[in-house]
Amino acid sequence: MADIIDLSSRFKPGHNLIALSPLEFRKGEWLPESSILCTREESEKLEAQRKKSTSQGPLMTLVPNYRTLEGGYYYTSLYLFKFREEEKKMRRFYRLAGLMECATGAPSPVLRTDLVRWFFKIINEEREKLKVSWKGSVRSFLLPLRLEHYDPGVFLETVNNALSLKELLDGIQSQTDSQFDILSAHYVFYVPAAFLSRQL
Repeated sequence: MADIIDLSSRFKPGHNLIALSPLEFRKGEWLPESSILCTREESEKLEAQRKKSTSQGPLMTLVPNYRTLEGGYYYTSLYLFKFREEEKKMRRFYRLAGLMECATGAPSPVLRTDLVRWFFKIINEEREKLKVSWKGSVRSFLLPLRLEHYDPGVFLETVNNALSLKELLDGIQSQTDSQFDILSAHYVFYVPAAFLSRQL
């Protein structure tokens, strides 16, 4: 049986904390439209700055090393934020992002057969059930993780090596679950005010 790890001392709730788990979301008051993704280490540096506040707000002299989540990443982060209180739905949505990634940027031999129709049927059904969509010309769906945490080549290899539709779906599920776990363990999202007011 795994040991229970107490994270309370490491991740103390702050005034900008929106959700601590399964993914950590914080308000990014300085952000115009898109959210950003940074490591927990970078977030800790940023939160240390928030303690040095003035009447006008925190002194934002440090810009953390981060990725701006634009394009397809924007919608992925937006819907993860929308489902932030429902881990099963978050993982289901991130699996859908993996299916989309496979369909557009990680070609599988399975999708060069008649099974491609079943694959897209699954995608369309999931989009309708979850009521989600990526708008515009989108090329990337799965969030950008640092190489020390996840090698994107693993996802491509998993997709390419699948010999059946079931194997392909199971492989995508496994990889997106792995990525979700990494996001939970190592990353923090900072979201703009628009995320809090946007009706989806």
